[in-house]
Amino acid sequence: MSLMPGPSRRSLLTLAGVGAGAIVLSACGDGGGGGTGSGDALTVVTSNYPLSYVVDRVGGDRVEVTDLATPGADAHGLELSVKQVMAVQEAALVLQIPRYQAALDDAISSGPADNVLDVSSIIEMLPADGGDEHGHDEHAHASDGGDAEHADEEHSGHDHGPTDPHFWHDPLRLAEVADALAARLGEIDPEGAEAFTAAAAEVRSDLEALDAELDEQFDTVDGDRTFITSHAAYAYLAARYDLHQVGIAGVDPETEPSPRRLLELEQVIDEEGVTTIFFETTASPKVAQTLAENVGVDSAELDNLETRLDEDADYPAVMRNNCQKLLESWA
Repeated sequence: MSLMPGPSRRSLLTLAGVGAGAIVLSACGDGGGGGTGSGDALTVVTSNYPLSYVVDRVGGDRVEVTDLATPGADAHGLELSVKQVMAVQEAALVLQIPRYQAALDDAISSGPADNVLDVSSIIEMLPADGGDEHGHDEHAHASDGGDAEHADEEHSGHDHGPTDPHFWHDPLRLAEVADALAARLGEIDPEGAEAFTAAAAEVRSDLEALDAELDEQFDTVDGDRTFITSHAAYAYLAARYDLHQVGIAGVDPETEPSPRRLLELEQVIDEEGVTTIFFETTASPKVAQTLAENVGVDSAELDNLETRLDEDADYPAVMRNNCQKLLESWA
């Protein structure tokens, strides 16, 4: 998301949206107008699975969810077609995590300003460096996003700005989004306001129960509870449950670690007895698996929840599964 000398494919599509998009949508016979989908349902656009999970549960039958992210793909690198840009601009509501996906930011900036719910205005976002408050002088703590000294020179991916976008790994923050969503949907569809509020209360109850369950599980492990991930996508999980995340790369999965960073990671593995290095389906596992092989530890997958990888595993199920994998690595 760094500045480029010429227009990107993404920006060209955005610019083309207002003109060509209308023709495309007319030809395809979908997209709707006035923020309505099939029937009288409100169209709500999201760009990752946790947001879709919340919208689906809070909105129920009164809402039609359009998730722009491709299952199994890196949601950070989202690109939009002209048709999708028009869908964003014509939706009743768009859930946005600013600077998480530049393509969505571009589409929003060229459309109406009154159909957006900015997640960062609802919850407290952690800084991009992970908001380390626990201190590890010999190597950065909990949400160490990589070798800061070399980050700028080696960064060729996405600029997420000063905050970490991966808030959904904290169930209580996701519950706050559900509450705000219910209020906003109630303004758009007053007849459904009571149903939205009741649904959001149920979502909050479920997420609070999940939080308590995870807290109890993580508390069974003493010590520093260190885990190494291919990129620092789990800072909110670490902050909520007092874990120690160490990212091979920073919040951007495309950042390449420096040789110095890899040596630091080997030191962390040795000093803290790390048994497993975790990679993600939506980011290349090569660096994580190579590091694991070089130091003689296991590698395993954590689901970053950016897209839904298994239709039989919803948000709470994936959070529990990730928890179990982490617990097994500390056993």
